[in-house]
Amino acid sequence: MKTTTVEAVRFDSSDLRWAKALAAITGTAQYGLRRFPEPPAYHEVVARLAEQPEAPALSRLCALAQRDWHTRGQNGCQFARLVAKDADTVRWDYHVLDVETDADSEATAAGVCELVAGAVADPHVQVASILAPGIATAGELVELIRALVRRGPFWLERDDLADGLRRLFVRYPVDADTQAWAMAFAPFDFIPNTRRGPYAELAIRVKPKPEWVFHRSSQEREIAHLADTPLTMSDRHWEDRWWSTKRRTEMILGAKPDDVSAAKATLTVPAQLLA
Repeated sequence: MKTTTVEAVRFDSSDLRWAKALAAITGTAQYGLRRFPEPPAYHEVVARLAEQPEAPALSRLCALAQRDWHTRGQNGCQFARLVAKDADTVRWDYHVLDVETDADSEATAAGVCELVAGAVADPHVQVASILAPGIATAGELVELIRALVRRGPFWLERDDLADGLRRLFVRYPVDADTQAWAMAFAPFDFIPNTRRGPYAELAIRVKPKPEWVFHRSSQEREIAHLADTPLTMSDRHWEDRWWSTKRRTEMILGAKPDDVSAAKATLTVPAQLLA
């Protein structure tokens, strides 16, 4: 029997023991000069930790694994890496679907949308992620997206088929003037290296751009995405991390970013996987 459980996870100091165990996973995927753990390694460690009597809920362990992946910087963005590192104070919160959840059900979509709306309304939350550890195929992830769109206020700026690829650009209205770009991450081979996280995730920046935005970042105030999350650092560090982001992203991708890996593209799936 499928369930419709969605658990909200806010990181705190109680996570330290489990976070240390995840941080100890050895990187085996080589991208340029960097090594990162592959999704099966995270799955194995999460399963082992979950067997310990004092372990937190499986949903929390999965969220901690995803946070560790972002913190290591495989997503390429140094700013997102810093936000993940300080997710407990910056407030990058997770809404985790139970592994037995029927991800494309109306009840699941209703629960997720209610939690995301709460994150938008909470003045302290900067990023909200929907994590679905039970999703094992591209088709299931697409069905979750379509269920969220049917429920609203998620919507698709693009939903088209071109060159054998289904392209989905998911948006969420943060306010009347601002649309957030949702970014998908998942452990699938067709996903760009910078998006190949341990579990299926939709990450949403749930606040408009702050008053001050680094001058090299997008100044389009009608758009919100992860790189807009407020961080405190010197001008020199902003500049250094901007150029480091460009170098790291190209190194991990093995090429310059394109229409598939760019932040505006939520998910691009080979059409044959959805047949």
